[in-house]
Amino acid sequence: MRYDVVIIGAGFAGLTVANHVALAGLRPLVLETGTGEFYPCNSRVSTGAIHLAFRSPDEPASELFESILSGTDGSAREDIAWALAANAKSTIDWMRQEGCEFMQHPRRSWGMPMMMPGREMRAGLDWENSGPNLFLGTLTEKLRQRGGELRLGTRVIELQMEHGSVSGVITEDGQELQTTAVVIADGGFQADRDLIGQYITRAPNKLRQRNTETGRGDGLRMAIRVGADTVSLDKFYGHVLSREAMTEENLWPYPQLDIVCAKGIVVTPDGCRFADEGFGGIYLTNEIAALADPLSATAVFDRTVWEDARETDIVPPNPSLTENGGTLLEAASLNELAQISGIDPDGLAATVSGYNDLVRSGNSSALLPARTTQMYPAYPIEHSPFFAIPLCAGITVTSGGLAVDKNAQVLDKNGVPIAGLYAAGSAVGGLEGGPRAGYVGGLMKAFGIGRIAGRAIAESLA
Repeated sequence: MRYDVVIIGAGFAGLTVANHVALAGLRPLVLETGTGEFYPCNSRVSTGAIHLAFRSPDEPASELFESILSGTDGSAREDIAWALAANAKSTIDWMRQEGCEFMQHPRRSWGMPMMMPGREMRAGLDWENSGPNLFLGTLTEKLRQRGGELRLGTRVIELQMEHGSVSGVITEDGQELQTTAVVIADGGFQADRDLIGQYITRAPNKLRQRNTETGRGDGLRMAIRVGADTVSLDKFYGHVLSREAMTEENLWPYPQLDIVCAKGIVVTPDGCRFADEGFGGIYLTNEIAALADPLSATAVFDRTVWEDARETDIVPPNPSLTENGGTLLEAASLNELAQISGIDPDGLAATVSGYNDLVRSGNSSALLPARTTQMYPAYPIEHSPFFAIPLCAGITVTSGGLAVDKNAQVLDKNGVPIAGLYAAGSAVGGLEGGPRAGYVGGLMKAFGIGRIAGRAIAESLA
């Protein structure tokens, strides 16, 4: 059988590509490994918050572009970064045209749109009546109305090549499907422990999978086998969670503990800090994952930070953590806190003393490691009672992926486009990562690059 375009993955990225191709009068086929009406994918269970590098998509393209470069410390690929920034507003407009409604995010004051209806902002998964789940259904139905096809329960295992161009795919059950273009949109490789162990952490089983565990890196592997280049495979988007989230289902994906980590300190059992808490939760999650033992980190903070945690973050950890059975260790002194937390008391005392001295003097950048204050102010740890929370790193989706050009066409190791091969969504690298684990926004990568790829394919095949 021959199709104009074969798209691997039926999340937002894949369905966005498919709908744009179908709107151009072409025949797309979407292949999805999952089964059932509510096949699992990260798109379905997302919160629906739309941002580009933590800025509103309605802001000027030049400012969005600079935010991407700044967040990745200049490591982002400028061509795809500019393409995404320049199309941000039109992406939101297209979503509205397709029937997606938006509300103001209830805990973000700077104009972050959120797909309606919003989730209840409570611990655990909550997706059935959410905007993302409903819009996924809308895009599926529109695809069928436009003559496209979605085939569930079909896993692609190989790309076919002919004279240097992609010519088809081979499925796990042996089907050979011919096509002019293939789009890899099957998400990141966060659920594949071998790839995670190769690129991100020495202990992949000690990370909490904060996702639907459907991103297994199939598309990445297939593309690499035909010569594709990759970018920044060493970072991921995720959040700091209670260590008990490793086994307790109601402690993930929320509450996340980013805010108490960013306003307190994070230490290993020797009582020493190992990262700059001021860079925030995504960076800290990557640093925790990079430890020899990712289950050895503990957040330490005082009453001021814990009280502040009642009002901050998407699902405030106070009181959500304890209400859902998570451990919050409390003590009247740091010495007692260290003993009940399994932290060396002398090491913690020395760390807190040095930390408090430099924070009070306004010289926290002199700490080792430094403590920056541009994103999160540094506060002395001085108001009893003192608290500690054992931590783990929750991985949502990998940040790196396939190298693409401004049209989302996959590049080989010489920077030359591989004819007929495209990527969209979290399969794409070059927009996130860098020293501080910059994050551009999973939904903007899905919808934005999905539109870029779909329109480029439609134009090339018209």
